Amino acid sequence: MKLSVLFGLIGLALCQNTTTRPGSYCKAQSRSACFLGSCPSGFECIGNQCCSEADVVQPGGDCTDYLDDCSNVECNSIGMQEFARANCAKTCNMCYSAVSVSPQYACTDLLTDCANRTSSCQDIDFVDMMALYCPRTCSLCLWQAATKIPNCGNQLSDCSTRGNYCSAFSISDYQKRVGCGEYCGLCSVSTRKPFIASANTNSNGFFFFGRK
Repeated sequence: MKLSVLFGLIGLALCQNTTTRPGSYCKAQSRSACFLGSCPSGFECIGNQCCSEADVVQPGGDCTDYLDDCSNVECNSIGMQEFARANCAKTCNMCYSAVSVSPQYACTDLLTDCANRTSSCQDIDFVDMMALYCPRTCSLCLWQAATKIPNCGNQLSDCSTRGNYCSAFSISDYQKRVGCGEYCGLCSVSTRKPFIASANTNSNGFFFFGRK
């Protein structure tokens, strides 16, 4: 009898959730201890305790909050879901959400100091550059116009090492076309030109990669 119960528990454990991500923790009281390292469907084994999947906090990784007051955002409100996922993914525990967001949020900053460059967001001479390098900070995810930068090209010098840049939901259409348009195959054949990167720096600290 005892053996049959043991084998039953082993069978149960083998067919239930065994996924545990390093760095995860449970933000609420667990229901029970894990069963041989596993938990029922809807629960995850965290620190040998079965935590409801809704209470599992995943490690942030590259996940970022784009607002300073994300603690005041109603993460679980139906009307705020997309806003929360786009702007407060880390605080709202949505870092691993596979759901895409609306175009107005579908872009990311390519520089780490965009917050220090906000004075250039609406500067007619710099708005195209900001739409490429700091669109999230400047709310330029929908930016289409191009004044100083070619409508399509390889403004970025490292397109081949940017992973899924060409297909990522977090890269705006403008960033794809202007940043790596030729590499991504977004430019017409008639407008393609050989690209030779030449790095220059202006007084604001931008690195410009131009054509020779």
